[in-house]
Amino acid sequence: MTKLKPKSSSRKRRMLASFGKLIAFNIIEMRLAAPIFAQYCKSFHDYGDIVKQIMSKARELNRTKCMRTQLLSLEQLFEELRDQNEGRIDRSSEEWTNIKDLAHRFALMAGVDNYKSRQAVVTFHREGIIYCLLRNGPPDGSPPSNIVFFDILAETTFKLMDIDKKGPKGLLAFLEEQLMKEGEIPEDEIEWVR
Repeated sequence: MTKLKPKSSSRKRRMLASFGKLIAFNIIEMRLAAPIFAQYCKSFHDYGDIVKQIMSKARELNRTKCMRTQLLSLEQLFEELRDQNEGRIDRSSEEWTNIKDLAHRFALMAGVDNYKSRQAVVTFHREGIIYCLLRNGPPDGSPPSNIVFFDILAETTFKLMDIDKKGPKGLLAFLEEQLMKEGEIPEDEIEWVR
């Protein structure tokens, strides 16, 4: 990444910090920060400290909303990548790897106390599962177009507690329920569940 000119860089940093204050004081909705969260890794050297501080303040305000905003930013990056490649995802591409790395960093930012962030992490995964099974076209027997997004969700599962993964109200039961609503999905497409 090329370094920005000092004047241009400081002006953009001030604007970004001002936007962060709007979120911190609850003046604008947190979900509007999704495009900024999405740029965390790309602009790490120039603005990473500010973006990290914005995410930190957002997490202090509401952990669940912050995690939803992070999920939204991952979804936007995923859709952008899919649109660039005309509906296909190359899992060996650098862009795909960058999205997975960003998801992993988001999970690390959830904090070390899993009990405090438990509900937010579960909500993140539930909404992620729903997004993965979302169909963009008519049900023609093909798997959902977002099913590859499960690879990105897998980068964050280490933050889930065992009790939230299994059991009658766990995420695996939730996934099975969603799959039953969805209908038949080829076994090789959901192999990651095992």
